[in-house]
Amino acid sequence: MKKFTLAAMFLSMSLFASAQNMSVNISSINGTNIEKYDGQVVNVKMNRYMFTGWNTVSFPFDLSANQVNEFFGNDCRLEKLTNVTAEGTNMYLNFQNAKAEGIKANTPYILYFTGEPQDIRITTESALQAGESKMSFPVNGFTVSFVGTDKIMNSTDIYGIFAADNKESKFVKIEGTTGCYATRCYMTIDSNQDVTFIPVHNEMTTGITKVATEKASDKVYNINGTQKKAVSKGINVMKGKKIVVK
Repeated sequence: MKKFTLAAMFLSMSLFASAQNMSVNISSINGTNIEKYDGQVVNVKMNRYMFTGWNTVSFPFDLSANQVNEFFGNDCRLEKLTNVTAEGTNMYLNFQNAKAEGIKANTPYILYFTGEPQDIRITTESALQAGESKMSFPVNGFTVSFVGTDKIMNSTDIYGIFAADNKESKFVKIEGTTGCYATRCYMTIDSNQDVTFIPVHNEMTTGITKVATEKASDKVYNINGTQKKAVSKGINVMKGKKIVVK
């Protein structure tokens, strides 16, 4: 009986260790059935292609701030959407620096990558978390949502960042394309009218509530939401207000 009990214990421990060391490949192209592994601590393996400039990321696992630096470079930026304001059909997306807290599972982010376009090999031991990756904000009677996906989304009612717009973090309507791949994010609005999403990048300094570095007031856009180098002739949009220069 004693030998049988010890054998059962060793078998149980072996199965537990095996489960803990399970390797799961996360596909950023085809998507992954995360529900199958929900709550399990596994060895995560994922190839994620990153463009130079702003990329969207939403992972079903955590990465610490140190891991974010390890995989994406010390000079990368990680930002989370904190609120949305509007002026007419212009939707101002206020992003906040979130690098110090790292990447949290099932949370949509934008990440600025300074390296050459390439596949990043991400490996870590982490608990996988299934569930919705979504942040929603009421704006002028509508709801704007920033959504991460674990599968391909090819709806024509979503807004994503095209490779050509990575330097500007510009979200435009996805039409006539392959759609939004897994481990990425997109914007939606429950309105039939076309809108222009304008990103504003803020960074809070420790212990101080005012906005520093990339201030919203320093950003200048044209009427189409494209960032300009400086105020120039025509209509300029600054801090949600239009400035006309003749």
